[in-house]
Amino acid sequence: MPERNTKLKRAFFPENGKKLGGAAYAFLFLLCMAFFLPGIASLPPTDRDESLFAQATKQMVETGNYTDIRVQKEPRYKKPIGIYWLQSAAVEIFNSRHLDQIWAYRIPSFVGATVAVLMTAALGALLFSPQAGILAATMLASCVLLNVEARLAKTDAALLGCVVTAMWAMAHAYLGTATRWKIPLTFWTAIALGILIKGPVVLLPVFGVLIWTLNTEGSIAFFKRLRPAAGFLYAAALVAPWFVAISMQSHGEFMQQSAGNDMLAKIWQGQNRGILPPGLHLLAFPVLFFPSSLFAAFALPDAWKNRAIPAVRFLLGWIVPTWIAFEIPMTKLLHYTLPVYPALALIAAKFLLDGFPSISATNKRAFVVACVGIWLLIGAVFAFVFAALPTFTNKDVFILQVVAGGALMVAQAIALAAFFDKKALSVGIAAVASLFFLTTTIAYSLPRLNHIWLSRDAVKAANEISPCSKTQIVAFGYKEPSLVFSAGTHTIIAASAQEAADAMRQDRCRVGLVAAKKREEFLNAFGPQPPLEKRSIDALNAGRGKKMTLSLFAFPETP
Repeated sequence: MPERNTKLKRAFFPENGKKLGGAAYAFLFLLCMAFFLPGIASLPPTDRDESLFAQATKQMVETGNYTDIRVQKEPRYKKPIGIYWLQSAAVEIFNSRHLDQIWAYRIPSFVGATVAVLMTAALGALLFSPQAGILAATMLASCVLLNVEARLAKTDAALLGCVVTAMWAMAHAYLGTATRWKIPLTFWTAIALGILIKGPVVLLPVFGVLIWTLNTEGSIAFFKRLRPAAGFLYAAALVAPWFVAISMQSHGEFMQQSAGNDMLAKIWQGQNRGILPPGLHLLAFPVLFFPSSLFAAFALPDAWKNRAIPAVRFLLGWIVPTWIAFEIPMTKLLHYTLPVYPALALIAAKFLLDGFPSISATNKRAFVVACVGIWLLIGAVFAFVFAALPTFTNKDVFILQVVAGGALMVAQAIALAAFFDKKALSVGIAAVASLFFLTTTIAYSLPRLNHIWLSRDAVKAANEISPCSKTQIVAFGYKEPSLVFSAGTHTIIAASAQEAADAMRQDRCRVGLVAAKKREEFLNAFGPQPPLEKRSIDALNAGRGKKMTLSLFAFPETP
């Protein structure tokens, strides 16, 4: 038995002390599958960003045009092409015959989240120890925000994979372990792919480390090890062809919309989402990084106290300037700070293994009590809210969800008990509880909730009342992209009641989907022979955060 344990330990932690073994990466890959795959197929398309990305990708596959980005006839020039290419490849490989099924579009997010977890482990082994890498990767894989983003067909999880890969290469350069070509090539490839996915966001942690290092060390000479001149040309060669092509095809509209209307509007105008003051991301962090936010909070005093240590200084350069950069803009969406989470997980793992010296040595327990209290409260709120939701939406109780919530709170208590003697074990207990709770919530409970998936319910009802074998929806007063994705690109989004009425008259197989407040206007446009109102649906319009009633109309079947 001791010999077998030794072999297992060596499979996870080779004797060189700075790398993880193949068994460790296999374990983490399986962990990612357990965390991120459940719900990827059962969770309906969400509004708005996910469905917009998926619909634009669907049209690329349908038309064979992989250069332009459009949702129906409207150009979508907000993000570069990278995520659409990745989603198109996933759809073509895994599910090309069923373009209205969302799961294939989500595969790049699953891959990006998995890469981020694996590269976090590699980075932890490089900066600190293999044990720190495993712990940090587990913290990242179990956090709420990454579990959400890994299941959505958007840019953020894929971008995170690029960010952590680039920072792994940058850490090699910073520590002086960069090889002649392998590390610079990895760095600039990750940067180029990140730019193609979400523009210059991938550069924020890079610039953060450079600014922090210049301020603390007075030099950024280490960056020369990444061959910046040749690397920049290489990255530009990967990125520039599409930017040139889309600029010519859109006659410059892409740059105007992506840089002007999208990026600058978020910084200065709030982009129609309201102006939010600095500090929102800090307040949201304990919830979004749960359940490991407690460990991150305990590590922060030690991280600042030990900021002279090169590896810690590197991570602080990644965290602090990047976080500030996300707090400044007027638009603040909760997922923006995701690129910082791997560095926070690494800081938390490092000082957890050290025993949190600052927390352990202090006699002032107010900070500890506050952190623990907030952490327990977050778990209790999660457990209560998701156990209560089915009673409001389905008039039912989901026993499995109640059990998952109870298990989460019990696990928190056990993790706290283990924390004093076996801190690493407490991370594992919290991660297992998170796995059970998140899997139950996302894969089981949310897809079964009634009255929150308006487009799903509308498409199902339209197919049931359609007078013909093939259903085409004419929507008036409801234009969420999830409807277009689920019902098909041929869905007609009418701008006026007359346009909707004309579309219905042209093809009596079509089904009208009309918002309640537009109902009379729609019927008046037909005159004396309107279609029959077959059904109505009440549900939450998630894109607007409001409850909405839709009426479905169809002509009688022709004899």
